[in-house]
Amino acid sequence: MQRLRLIAGREIAAYAGVPSFWAALLMGPLLMLLAALAGGAVHHPPAAAPARQILVETGDPGLSGAAKDALAQAGALEGRPVVFPAAPAPGNATTTLKVDVDAAGAVSARLSGELLPKTTLALLRRDLGQAGLQGRLRRAGASEAMLAAAEAVPVTLEEAPVAAPPPADPGRFGRFAVMMLLWLNLVGALGMLLQAIVRERANRALESLLSAARASEIIFGKLAGVGALSLLVLSAWLAAGAAIAATPLGGAGAGMIGFLLQAFAAPLALLQAALVYVLAFAMYGSAMIGLGAIARDVPSAQNLSRPIFGVLLLVFFVALAQLGGGAHGMAWMVWIPVFTPFILLMEPPGALDLAQTAVALGGMAATTAVFGWMATRALTDSALRLPGMRRRAAIDSPQLQPADAA
Repeated sequence: MQRLRLIAGREIAAYAGVPSFWAALLMGPLLMLLAALAGGAVHHPPAAAPARQILVETGDPGLSGAAKDALAQAGALEGRPVVFPAAPAPGNATTTLKVDVDAAGAVSARLSGELLPKTTLALLRRDLGQAGLQGRLRRAGASEAMLAAAEAVPVTLEEAPVAAPPPADPGRFGRFAVMMLLWLNLVGALGMLLQAIVRERANRALESLLSAARASEIIFGKLAGVGALSLLVLSAWLAAGAAIAATPLGGAGAGMIGFLLQAFAAPLALLQAALVYVLAFAMYGSAMIGLGAIARDVPSAQNLSRPIFGVLLLVFFVALAQLGGGAHGMAWMVWIPVFTPFILLMEPPGALDLAQTAVALGGMAATTAVFGWMATRALTDSALRLPGMRRRAAIDSPQLQPADAA
């Protein structure tokens, strides 16, 4: 454990002493804050429509009632309340409707002020026409039965039930935002890990390390050191998102940015994401160390690491397809260990039960163990190919020790 702590501390000191590391740590919270401020400044929640005030002027109570009923019905369809002032006064009406009826029973209406929607005019024309017809029949001496027969016949309209569309999953946008933070952090951490192992090859420190510590201790030490720095950056980013989500900038009325930040308002979900990130870093990091160990120089290390970054790029496009709702048939990819952490983060809560999640994480753990074993072999074999390590292996050989002692 002492050697492991020394190796991890060496990696932490190598990167934490560089100003660019602290710049990267602060960049995420700063960008999220700027995005939230910009989104809050651009987004303006729609204001409630003010009530439409309509003054109805007519000497016929029947026409007045018909006009008000039609205008109230139109306001309900429009989603805008309608108020009818009792008397004319300066500024108490946006629209004035004057209704007259001549000796022949013809109804005329005149509107002034704010224009009314065409739907409102159609309803107004229909109800005033019906009221005018009732007035004509009443003046002609029609009986009550005749007047009742001349009223509009009520119509019942039924619509066949339509299958409701599947409920939308608005939370996928927030999950994608959290997943992208983890993905970006993982890509950067793997680059740091590759540089760490290639640096040992370049300055020929790998021989000294293997003479003082086992290959497994070197691997776990580097994973622990770089992983601690990466987890520090991720924690700062997630904490910044949670802090902004707790302010009015992350509220539901703050537009799309506020909608995305709602995913950071669940502490348990963020803790789960951090644990998934640790497992993903251990798995991908073990593979990266193994590839870096067999590389001869920086260019060859970069070429050997392309498959890992290619897989991560494929993961990004799969998550993007899930964001667009076009990857419902890709849930099976959770059983592929290199895809498991990201599919788990993008799947809605409850999509996988506890047993399925445990099996998927168990597959990741097994893959990490295989990658770690391969990295140990690669690290040992590559170091033994160095001339110094061959001499040390010959000196430490049990067959040569008795002769040297003699």
